[in-house]
Amino acid sequence: MTMTTNTSSRSGENHRIIPAPGDDADYQPLRLDNGLQVVLVHDPRAERAGAAMNVATGSAFNPPQFPGLAHFLEHMLFLGTDHYPDPNDYQQFLSEHGGHHNAFTAPRDTNYFFDIAPEAFAPALARFSRFFIAPTLDEAYVERERHAVNAEYQARLQDDGRRIEDALSQALNPDHPYNRFSIGNLDTLRDHPQASLRDALVAFHDAHYDANTMSLVLTGPQSLETLSAMARDHFSEVPDKGLTPRTIDQPLAIDEQLPAAIAVQSLQHQHQVRFLFPIPDPERDYRLKPVSFLSHMIGHEAPGSLLACLRQRGWADGLSAGSARADGHRAFLMVNIELTPQGSKHLEEIQASLMAWIELIRTQGVEAWRYDEQARVVEQQFRFQQRQTPAQQATSLSMAMARYPIEDVRRAGFVMEGFDGTRIHEYLNAITPDRLLRLYSGPEVTGEQRSPWFDTPWQYAPVSQSDGNIAIDGLALPAANEFIAQDLALLDSDTAGTECIIDTPGLDLWLHATKAFGAPRVEWRISLQSPRAGENVQRAVMTELLARWLEDSLSDALYPARLAGQGMSAHAHARGMTLSLSGWRDRQALVMTQTLEQLMHGEIDDHHFQRVSRSLKRRWQDEPSSALHEQLHRALVQTLITPTWPSEARLAALEEITPRALRDFREQWLSALHVQALAAGNITATQTRQLGETLQAQLSPGVALSDIPELTVLSPRATPPLMRPQSRRQDSGILRYLQSEGRTLADQACMAILGQMISAPFFNQLRTEQQLGYIVSARYQPLLEAPGLALLVQSPDHDTATLLARIDQFLQGFDKIVTGVDEAGISPYRQAVAERLVEREQRLGQLSTRLWQELAHGWTGFDRREQLAAAVSRQRPEDIQMAWQALRARPVLNTGADGAVPANIADAPWQSFLTTPQ
Repeated sequence: MTMTTNTSSRSGENHRIIPAPGDDADYQPLRLDNGLQVVLVHDPRAERAGAAMNVATGSAFNPPQFPGLAHFLEHMLFLGTDHYPDPNDYQQFLSEHGGHHNAFTAPRDTNYFFDIAPEAFAPALARFSRFFIAPTLDEAYVERERHAVNAEYQARLQDDGRRIEDALSQALNPDHPYNRFSIGNLDTLRDHPQASLRDALVAFHDAHYDANTMSLVLTGPQSLETLSAMARDHFSEVPDKGLTPRTIDQPLAIDEQLPAAIAVQSLQHQHQVRFLFPIPDPERDYRLKPVSFLSHMIGHEAPGSLLACLRQRGWADGLSAGSARADGHRAFLMVNIELTPQGSKHLEEIQASLMAWIELIRTQGVEAWRYDEQARVVEQQFRFQQRQTPAQQATSLSMAMARYPIEDVRRAGFVMEGFDGTRIHEYLNAITPDRLLRLYSGPEVTGEQRSPWFDTPWQYAPVSQSDGNIAIDGLALPAANEFIAQDLALLDSDTAGTECIIDTPGLDLWLHATKAFGAPRVEWRISLQSPRAGENVQRAVMTELLARWLEDSLSDALYPARLAGQGMSAHAHARGMTLSLSGWRDRQALVMTQTLEQLMHGEIDDHHFQRVSRSLKRRWQDEPSSALHEQLHRALVQTLITPTWPSEARLAALEEITPRALRDFREQWLSALHVQALAAGNITATQTRQLGETLQAQLSPGVALSDIPELTVLSPRATPPLMRPQSRRQDSGILRYLQSEGRTLADQACMAILGQMISAPFFNQLRTEQQLGYIVSARYQPLLEAPGLALLVQSPDHDTATLLARIDQFLQGFDKIVTGVDEAGISPYRQAVAERLVEREQRLGQLSTRLWQELAHGWTGFDRREQLAAAVSRQRPEDIQMAWQALRARPVLNTGADGAVPANIADAPWQSFLTTPQ
């Protein structure tokens, strides 16, 4: 196979970065004297500044003696530098200025990023830059942080994704670095007779962290001249060692290993099969995107597609296709099929059907008009890209700089320069049964072989050389997409605010028309509310079933709409169901009309009912296997917010519901509705009113909003015993919730400031200093209008009693901090919270989400955040001190888990400890 390579110069200074047509930011490439490639982004609309440094090394380049070292070094860089030796300095500074930071280690990259208030950008960069110049790699923190990495490893031990990948690696080329352990633990990160762990860290930093292997992005409202000065001032000392990025010269799979099939045990009630074919890394053909074209064709979901036919047989619920494990030279084309239990018994037929589908694409589907149709959709996405946060934009650009010519870093993911049938067929020629690795995963799999790092049972399975005779019939290529937008004109339709344009007893429709986001897009939220929606668990489950059925029954018909940029989802909640539509203004009416027609009149047949019922059952059954911190938060919400029901009650109710019962429920539910709707985006009042009249005509809502019950957040009257949800995780965790007694704006303001104050010291003491676990956080956590603080620690080796004692110890110390705080101490936190609250939304989805939340609370002035920001600005040290003292005197709620300790949340009378606030 022939391949293109990136031959364009990356020097930067002589190249102009190609922006999106509607992008009003200014981009400037810059190369410092030390060789560091920089991209500067002046964004006049940005209200925050952000930075990212990408280092072109990652877990693939770990020394064999120290698996996980690249990831460990990522952790260590945050723990002190020559100019800022205090390991808490960086995070504390960001916290005081409303900043956020993180980092991640990928196989070929390690990326560090943050955002912050613009006025604090330069001192933040002063701290950030020293990570790459002179980290201390302090011996004391080397020993402590290896426990944090080990805690992160142990927190992932029951994640099916990690477990399955670990088993897959055993069936691939053992010499390829992607097939080795990458996270690190106490066994792999330790001193050896020949080299200490700290020496290995220093050596890895010296060997890989070099100005020539790094890519830096600075973005913010500052001028390009100011950003350029910041880059030179803070990053010119990054060492120039003359290094070049490393490459990988091993195949992912050895030819003699293929074809092969393996089966892997999953912990969750999920059956999947993945088909992997070795191909060249498609990033080399990024301008033509042949693999994107093929993935689009293979993963199509329209009637006649492979997935649609598998669904009709009852064998599959989902299918996706794309490249995986790309290493710069090689990759896999992976087709992932989510199976039903019945489908797991028909792997040979499914494999034969996939090969027949690929053959149909090969012989009839590689056509210019199909490529051009996809290119048109991608061009629309690029032309009207939604804005990212500064940290997101900096991260994506810095990684693109390591992959593509500098002029293409903005458009590389979108450009499709022209149809090349020959190149597409070259990739297709690699997708053959004799080059296939089939990976099946399911809970019933057994095997004597165990993956080394996640202890996953797996086995080789028989390899089929099917000739395709058992492929399912009915496969047909998709027709032209009628949902692709034609009218992309930007309307001059701004309104002064959010106004009600239809107000009847059964329907209130609100409009926020704006062209501020520079795209002809509209977000719709349509809440179908019933007075009896939260009456009991049976009605709640049937509402959930109805929402899932609506999405599922439209999945084939609306798949072309999703491809064309039209989104539709249905979400059940305690008041009923919300329909969300998002996408181009043009053709959106088609999606709304089709959705309403299906909701009102679509057939609820046994086939779709069984599929959505099975999906819900699996989701609720697998909740005890989800991340422990998610379980603890879910238990807190289910305890305090009424009406809600735990998964055990929902599962019991689900077993009793039949298709006939759901059909009857839909008829009753639709007969008594209040509809509350919001349209936000580039649309006129006339267009909105027309669609509102469609809602009125289709749904005939007649229930007044005042007849819809409100949700209630309960308040603790006494501290209950530790609440333990049903959990299958082996680690321990505590979520302590401190709820304010009051629910006024002033109460919310004080809790928000306290949340900003407590975040960094809680993390630093319990995570960095005490090494209790990897997942540690403290933050402001409102539940509806009830403000509070949530303190979380998840630990692999400390039980809940220890965690509670350490939290108590921390709070006693924090008492002193709050007692001694003065105006100078409170000011930066107060400012950070207030500025965050009133930041202008960068994406239409953010705006519509805020307006929808305010409307749900009845705040029809739509200025709640401004009111809260003003309340935050009014708080003085004595207000914060009084709020903290009152909070500390209040009862607390603790949810927790300890490995095999039994759950008690379904048995104990928690409601006797809770009361409805007056």
